[in-house]
Amino acid sequence: MEINKECERKIFLNLSPSSLNTYYQSPLLFYLKYIAKVPDDTYVPVCYGLSGNIVHECLEKYAKKELDRDGVYLHLLTQWEKQNLPEQKDICNNILNPLEYLNAILKGIEIIDQHENHICEETILFPFKENENIKIGIKGIIDLQAIEKECKQQVILDYKTSNSVSEDKNFERQALFYNFLIYKKKNIIPSKTCLHYLKLGVSKEYIFDIDEITEFEKELHKIADTILTYGTNIENYPIGRIDDLFNSKKQACLKEIERRKNLTK
Repeated sequence: MEINKECERKIFLNLSPSSLNTYYQSPLLFYLKYIAKVPDDTYVPVCYGLSGNIVHECLEKYAKKELDRDGVYLHLLTQWEKQNLPEQKDICNNILNPLEYLNAILKGIEIIDQHENHICEETILFPFKENENIKIGIKGIIDLQAIEKECKQQVILDYKTSNSVSEDKNFERQALFYNFLIYKKKNIIPSKTCLHYLKLGVSKEYIFDIDEITEFEKELHKIADTILTYGTNIENYPIGRIDDLFNSKKQACLKEIERRKNLTK
């Protein structure tokens, strides 16, 4: 009976591309989001996430041959209304234009048609590290794995609906994370990973080797060990950068910062 109670108290979390990027940005925000799991307290625009999810869903259904082009267009418009996107405002207080996302889907369809043997939205999940308080897993969902028709090589494809090409390490780390997942599960390294910025009509390619994947795994072990050492004590987690437009727990961050200042005084 005591064992069951101990399992109930243990905190479960996964290191994923998004949670890992949160950790690098702000260990404090990582703690609040994935360990303490506090509720949201700050409004953030939801239109970007909703519209991006719709694009991913449409392209997944097309790659699986569940919908043809016309079906994809109809699905986009149906989901656009269902998710109430005509009422959702962006950071400039404007409404997103569905035609921009329709054009993005058209580019995505062209990319899908250049590949074969599609594996859509594969989830790779496995246990990683744990102690008496926290259990950490590794998890990632890969948009598309396929064989490029022209070169007959296996590639990873990831769709982005961003308005600009990212120059920071977040997306590169995401691409490396996917390669790590596939290597651990299938013992292969894709020939390349392509991030397709569908609204912009541009792509960014990454190529990784076994040495980079090995070093990344060591990095994940180091981060997991640090989290296990920090445990459930909020004071152990450095503040980092919390002034982010998409930080939905900003008030909790500010409250903790103020508490630390008072302790110092």
